[in-house]
Amino acid sequence: MEIKNILEDLTNARGVSGGERGAAEAAAKYLSEICEETSVDKMGSVIGKIKGRSGKRRIMLEAHIDQVGFLVTEIDENGCLSFGAVGGIDKRILPGLRVRILAEKSVLSGVILSPQKVQDKTPDIKDLKIFTGLDEKQAKEQIRLGDLIVYDYELTELLSDNLCSGAMDNRAGMTALILAAEKISKNRPEDDIYIVFSTQEELGLRGAYTAAHVVDPDLAIVVDVTHGATEDSKDSPAVFELGCGAVVLRGPSVDYEKSLRLIKAAEKYNIPHEIEVAGGASGTTAWAIQTAGSGVPAVLISIPLRYMHTNVEVLNTNDIAAAAELVYRGTEVL
Repeated sequence: MEIKNILEDLTNARGVSGGERGAAEAAAKYLSEICEETSVDKMGSVIGKIKGRSGKRRIMLEAHIDQVGFLVTEIDENGCLSFGAVGGIDKRILPGLRVRILAEKSVLSGVILSPQKVQDKTPDIKDLKIFTGLDEKQAKEQIRLGDLIVYDYELTELLSDNLCSGAMDNRAGMTALILAAEKISKNRPEDDIYIVFSTQEELGLRGAYTAAHVVDPDLAIVVDVTHGATEDSKDSPAVFELGCGAVVLRGPSVDYEKSLRLIKAAEKYNIPHEIEVAGGASGTTAWAIQTAGSGVPAVLISIPLRYMHTNVEVLNTNDIAAAAELVYRGTEVL
């Protein structure tokens, strides 16, 4: 399967935190072609199982499925929509941005209006409104309070193996796991492998906690995104150049020995990689899974991503390929 094609399918399938059904259906389609069993848990997380030869251990491969977005909070007398954030949003990009309102019967286009008064500071979300062209009566007939809103974007192919889209966080991690799962299934693993696409990560890692209880894994390999270097951040040790490969975390949010073993596997199999260091919580589902139940040894592999939580997130497909290969090797050596 081609990385670009998978990413296009997954990013086109909308799935704001708490309303991930569209993305879950797209993910389930891929897993049903790879796994012997595919199910959806009570939180909406998608779980696929590849049966191992011995089944002595359960290895959980996890990436969150949800994306940041908004929801409708009010419809005013002009038909314009007030809205609130779902997940972390960079307010600086919002004025003038195109969005899509996911109404019950149709998807409506809108644009975020700039405040009428020119401001020197970035406007708060509460001061912004969305114009759709509908008057108050029409808007209230078609749109309900609480309807979800996403950025209006499409996957764009850039030069040098780079792609741009919204929702790369974390459809990129999902893509890496789909590629890894395809390879694992062809080579009959020793252990039972569970591929989990968890919900509501952007609201507090919620689906990862519950899915970890469902799977009860002996080991977890998590794939997420990390910050890609930009011109104003490239000197920071906490960002990574696009094309550097898979980024392996070291720190208390992950298992110390298994993370070292994963790095050694990357070296042995010549998988491009970098090391990320975090002295506290990683801010990813690895933290949730590590502390679920009686505890789970977990490792974290990340994919560098520029302009996170915007409509123009950018990544390099070679980093997804490196992450997929390292996940595959990780199921063998950890």
